Amino acid sequence: MTYEIHKLTYSDGRAYRYHISDAAGHLCYVAEHASMLRSSRTRLVEFFDPDQNPVGRLQPPDVPPWCRPTHYEVFVGAEVQEPRAAIQERWRLVDILLLRMPRYELQLGKHLYAARGSRYGAHFFEIFRPRSEKDLDKERTDIADTEEPEAQGESHELAEIKVGEIRRPTAGPSYVIETDAAPLRQAPLVLAALAILIDMELFSRGT
Repeated sequence: MTYEIHKLTYSDGRAYRYHISDAAGHLCYVAEHASMLRSSRTRLVEFFDPDQNPVGRLQPPDVPPWCRPTHYEVFVGAEVQEPRAAIQERWRLVDILLLRMPRYELQLGKHLYAARGSRYGAHFFEIFRPRSEKDLDKERTDIADTEEPEAQGESHELAEIKVGEIRRPTAGPSYVIETDAAPLRQAPLVLAALAILIDMELFSRGT
C-alpha cells in the first residue's frame, strides 16, 4: 500500500497544511496545525476528511512550548477519547552527537513498529517490526549453519524485519510511504502522523 503526502508551506518552508492521498491520487485526509502560530511539536495537529469534517488528531503531551515532547498519541475519529496509536521519539547519545534524526517507536494496538533513518541512504526512513521468538530461533539456527564469522557477528541485528519505508522524492509529493504490513497499511492516518512528526523535526533543523 502506498500513500503520498503533499506539504503546503509558507515562503520560509514552514508547513501549514498536509494533503494525504492514496497511490491513485485520491485525497484521504487534510492535516493542519490547530494554531496559526509557528508550527511546533507541542501543538495539536488536526486531521479532516476531504469535506473538512474532523476525523482525528495528533496529540502532543501537555508540556510548555519550550519543552521538547517525546510521546504523542494518535486519535482516529472525531469524538474518540482513547488513542488509536502512540508514537514515542527515542534519542540516543550517538544521534545527538552526530546530528542524526531520532528513532520513532509506533504502538498500533498490540503491534509494535520502529522507524529509523536509512543507514545507507537508499531511503529516507525505514519501518521495522520486531521478530517473534520463533523467527529469531530460526534465524539464529540459519546463521550458525553458515559458519561465516561475519554473519554470526551481525546476529544482534536480527531482532527486526523491514515492513515499509518513507521516501522523499526529488519531484512530486513531499513524502511517499509504502508498507504491505497489516494492520499498518490500513492505518493511513497513523502513518501520516508519523511522517508529519518527522517533517516537523526536519523543519526545526532547517533541513
